[in-house]
Amino acid sequence: MDNIIAPSNPVGEVIPCENTCPTTAFQLVDVCVPVTVIPFAHAGTPKTLCCGEARVNPGKDECCGRPNGTCTFTLSQKICVEIPVVFGAKAVVGATSVECEKVSTKNICKDCKKEWED
Repeated sequence: MDNIIAPSNPVGEVIPCENTCPTTAFQLVDVCVPVTVIPFAHAGTPKTLCCGEARVNPGKDECCGRPNGTCTFTLSQKICVEIPVVFGAKAVVGATSVECEKVSTKNICKDCKKEWED
């Protein structure tokens, strides 16, 4: 018994079918997909080094610099990105058509291969 997708099964479930004539078709295709590379950077855990002793001043001194400020610098690195991509295809078949030929109560299928080759 072969497992195939039955013609009366539109959802594509694999169900057992008997007396089938499986075949295979191949299609050469050129597949294309746009790929967007989105760079990212994650900072590691910063390490703080103390440069000298802490200073203590009596009273309330004004702190120099910007309140709640930040320091910004630019770091650049040339990188090469390896991007694994998998191509594939889904085959969808259209509606079937039938051309009705001979009908009989006798076994007219026993020599159908020979008739087809003639």
